[in-house]
Amino acid sequence: MTDVTAKHLFWTQLIVSCLCSMLVIGLVNLSYRADLFSRVDNFLYDLHFKWRGPVPTSGKITVVLMDEVSAVELSRQKGNWSRQQLTEALNNLCAAGAEIIGLDMILSAPDPDPRVDLALAQAVNECNNVVLARVSAAQGVAEIMPQEIFQQGMIGDGFIDLPLDEDEVLRKIRFLTAKPQADGSLQLLPAFSLELVRTFLNLDFDFDFSSSNYFLMGAAGTRQLRLPYPELRINYYGNHRSFLELSYADVVNNRFKPEAVKGKIILVGSSLASQKDFFSTPFSRFQKGTDDYQDRFGQIESRVQGEQDPGVSCHAQAVETILNQDFLQPVGQAFIWALVLAVGLAGVIFYLPRIGMLWEIICLVGGVFLLVFISHRLFVGQRLQVDLAPLLVVLVGQFVFGVVVQKSFDKRKTALVTSLFGKYVSPGVVGELIKGDIKATLEGGRQSLTMLFSDLRGFTNLSEKLGARDTGLLLNYYFDRMIPLVFAHQGTLDKLMGDAVMAFFGAPLPVADHPVKAAETALEMIDQLAGIRNSGIKGAEDLRIGIGLNTGEVTVGNLGSTAFMDYTIIGDAVNLASRLEGINKVYGTAIIISEFTAAELDERFVLRDLDIVKVKGKDKAVKIFELVGWRTKISVSQEELVILFEQGLAAYRQRQWDEAAALFERVLKLKADDGPARLYLQRISQFRLTPPSEEWQGITSFDHK
Repeated sequence: MTDVTAKHLFWTQLIVSCLCSMLVIGLVNLSYRADLFSRVDNFLYDLHFKWRGPVPTSGKITVVLMDEVSAVELSRQKGNWSRQQLTEALNNLCAAGAEIIGLDMILSAPDPDPRVDLALAQAVNECNNVVLARVSAAQGVAEIMPQEIFQQGMIGDGFIDLPLDEDEVLRKIRFLTAKPQADGSLQLLPAFSLELVRTFLNLDFDFDFSSSNYFLMGAAGTRQLRLPYPELRINYYGNHRSFLELSYADVVNNRFKPEAVKGKIILVGSSLASQKDFFSTPFSRFQKGTDDYQDRFGQIESRVQGEQDPGVSCHAQAVETILNQDFLQPVGQAFIWALVLAVGLAGVIFYLPRIGMLWEIICLVGGVFLLVFISHRLFVGQRLQVDLAPLLVVLVGQFVFGVVVQKSFDKRKTALVTSLFGKYVSPGVVGELIKGDIKATLEGGRQSLTMLFSDLRGFTNLSEKLGARDTGLLLNYYFDRMIPLVFAHQGTLDKLMGDAVMAFFGAPLPVADHPVKAAETALEMIDQLAGIRNSGIKGAEDLRIGIGLNTGEVTVGNLGSTAFMDYTIIGDAVNLASRLEGINKVYGTAIIISEFTAAELDERFVLRDLDIVKVKGKDKAVKIFELVGWRTKISVSQEELVILFEQGLAAYRQRQWDEAAALFERVLKLKADDGPARLYLQRISQFRLTPPSEEWQGITSFDHK
């Protein structure tokens, strides 16, 4: 039943993990379709600019700022710039060789003095390189155009209204807007920046929209400009200081070097705070503004208002992007969906129980860093903009769901393992089992283990003398001190059989040196018994113990019926260990081990060759040894005893009865109650009376358990 539970737990966790993983991927994709990540993506988009930093411009653009210094010097009145001074500025710029002059202002209302407008119109006409600004018609806003008198001399005009994203940051502009005509057709009107580039490159106002990814400006067969569809993402080169700037007053008074404007696109616009022509950009949003000082110094008006850039500089950024064909292209939405799926599937690693929380956090941090790094390299190197938010969200979502699923099933797994092994192995082993594969641990399989059987000698008679109550107290005290020794050496308690203990080493957790662990446990049980006998517990002084150890391949796992199952071991090697424990009574020893266990022990242990035996139910003879003790703890006389005994045993096997008997007698002089020496002296006496057959090989057969 337990094995079924383990399989059920395994498959349930697998199914829940798959469902949660697909749920995260599905929710992120739906959220991305619904544009719920736009603010986060915009912020990450701006961070790319901050990390990249300012880059050099082409030097083809100069910005003339109508700044605070100019307003004071030129005695700006009634909130308007003098058109007479504007005429002087145009004449000076044209005389200095400016290629194109863009006026970022709306000349829609007439001047009180018609002669001033006439002079300005004449300057526009004579320069023949002036691009004027207009405001396109929008919902609730009427179209605003330059006066007819100025339109006659201009070489083009473009709309200067700039759409902001939902977070009030300027990132892109429309190339064109369509104006319905009386005949039902549409008139295409260019953006101010696009018109400046068109006139600078002397392109025809003609378009080819045959491609779905880009369009061409310019007549077929002539020079054409390729532009991304449907809008321009401004590739900001820095803040407003990216371009050469001239003060408007210096231009009006002709106090500038001609090379500053010769052959260039000149943009003239205001940077006065009062005119509120400022925009937050990916660069300016990370700059510290002047708001913190408003209360201390009063209203501050500067060339750049706080954390924003003047609109004329934003137009300059757009012109520079178009001139350099330095377009930022967003990857397709379908590609982002594919990336979300790929990252989501990679995030399945967070549902794997064997990784551990530390490695999961490392994988999460590493995954976030890798996504950010790759997206930034694509942004800088390939000018591709990858929406990072859905990728980061699906990664973090998989991590969170993975941790929740693991924690939930870890509790169930802990309860299952504790119910299975809590009474049979140490808490440390239980902890290790919880980290592993329960199903693999529970399944029956062949494995090499070392078995330990221990039994109290004459305990049946002792219990009859003590009575039920004192017997229970003595057994509980005995087991309380013996069982922890099994656990301390990574052993598994299989069962308690009355006063007997059955344990094994090497499962459920693999233990490379399980024979050594078993031998250490056996020796410590003998040491512990001495303390128990001196405990003062009634009957404890009479306790004696016999232990048998054997190493061999057995079947281990959750074995039983569908109604009842038990984690245990079965096999011939188990039976042999049990028989070895029993024949301690014959040899008068405490610990007997098989040759298979003895072969795995090192020099730290002292062994005594005891016999070659055939136990009940076995046809094959096995060499057995007494585990005497630790080499560092036995006395010189004990070492001498072992040597003399093994010399006597060798003589015995060669039928040299007199020599063998003499050696065994010397053993008894060292230890008068040595059980094996007494046993062999008895055998020698019998063989002197009835010699063994010619086929005798020194093998002892037991027909009882």
